[in-house]
Amino acid sequence: MRVGADEMKKRKILSEVALGNISPDTIITNGTIFNVFTREFVRGQSIWIKDGSIAYVGPEQNPSKSTETLIIDADGMVLLPGLIEGHTHTVSNRYGIEEFIKHVIPTGVTTVITETIELATVVGRAGIEYPIKGLMEQPIRFYYTIAPLCGLTPSEEINALMNEELLPLLKDPSVSALVRFTGAISSWRGSRERG
Repeated sequence: MRVGADEMKKRKILSEVALGNISPDTIITNGTIFNVFTREFVRGQSIWIKDGSIAYVGPEQNPSKSTETLIIDADGMVLLPGLIEGHTHTVSNRYGIEEFIKHVIPTGVTTVITETIELATVVGRAGIEYPIKGLMEQPIRFYYTIAPLCGLTPSEEINALMNEELLPLLKDPSVSALVRFTGAISSWRGSRERG
């Protein structure tokens, strides 16, 4: 991955914050961090944040502070990163997206990757675009896959999108994957035609 000048500048600023040369925007002190590698809870830790990114996580120190630096005392609470729900079908749950969100937020989930195949299989492109509009502006981040829209028979594939129809959808930064099974379907069709 090629890193641009803006990203390099951001990384340099975060490095300077971690070294204590630039003041963080936010300092969370007196926290307990869960170390996922050692499976330990480590007390007396702090987190320094600059421009929405974490610059430092570690033992309490005395970083430089500006008059604008927000200091939050975690009072020993456990500080965890947001969890990612890596595969779900929020579009097809019978309770609605709001009910889904109501139940995942308390578990620490901040990001969800969802499939879009259910409605898209029935109504095509609109079955992808319409539910995705409902996922935006939610209190957690949503990413979605572009569904293959393939079935076991040609009649099940009447709403499958052609590659040209998929291209505009792929420009959405919320698309996390394009799933295609066209090779398997073509192979299946060929074997059916041969008898």
